[in-house]
Amino acid sequence: MSLLSVDGRKGDALPTFKKSQTVHALWQTLKNPAHKTAPAPALFIRRYDKLLSVDVPLNRDERAGQAGYDNEMTAAQVFLMAVALVLMDSGLGLGTAGFFVHHARESLLKQYERIMLPQNRPSYLNEKDREDLTVWLLLQNRDMQELYPAYDRSKIEGWGGKGLPPLIINPRYAFGKNGRNVTLDAYISGGTHNHVLVVELARLASVLTHNLKHAPVLRRGRPS
Repeated sequence: MSLLSVDGRKGDALPTFKKSQTVHALWQTLKNPAHKTAPAPALFIRRYDKLLSVDVPLNRDERAGQAGYDNEMTAAQVFLMAVALVLMDSGLGLGTAGFFVHHARESLLKQYERIMLPQNRPSYLNEKDREDLTVWLLLQNRDMQELYPAYDRSKIEGWGGKGLPPLIINPRYAFGKNGRNVTLDAYISGGTHNHVLVVELARLASVLTHNLKHAPVLRRGRPS
C-alpha cells in the first residue's frame, strides 16, 4: 500500500495496483462479453503502454523512473486510463485521447471520487439500479479544424504530436438521464453544433473498481 491520495498526490493511504492487475481489470471491464479470451491480448497491452507514454494516467513526476519497476496506480488513476481507452474505442486517436484526459484530469478524478461514494455508486453487476445513478461525459471533437477560426494553437500545453493539437470543445458532465437529455439539447445550435460524443462514467467506474479489487497479481517471469 502506497501513500497516495485519490488524485495521485501524497496524502491518505490508498491501495495501489500493479500493471498486471490494471491490465487485467481494464480488459475485463472493457472487452465485449462475447470475447472469451482470458488474458489481455498483446495489442491491448500495447495501447496501454502507449497511453503511459503520453502521460495517461501518470504525469512524468509520478512515474517510477527505474527499469524493472512497475508504475503502480490507484483505482482513480486506472479510471483515467479506462476513460482514455473508451475515447480511443470511439474513434479518437491515441494523442487526442491522451490530450483530453491530460486536461480533464482533475475534473475526472473528482467525478470518480463522487461516483464511488456509497450513495452514488451503481451496482457493478449487469442489472438495473433502483435509482438513476448515471454520470455522463459529453464533448465535441473537431477534426475539420478549418471550420473554426484560426488562432495560434502551436504552444498549447500537453500536446506533443505532429500538427495542430486536437480541438475538443464544450466538455461537460451531466447527472442522470434527464440531465443528459437537457445537456444534449443545449449543444444544438444551427448547423455547427450537431454531434456530440457521450460516455457514461458511473457504471464504468464501479465495474472497473470491482475488477481491480479481484485482479490477480502476476509475478514476473512466471506463467499465470
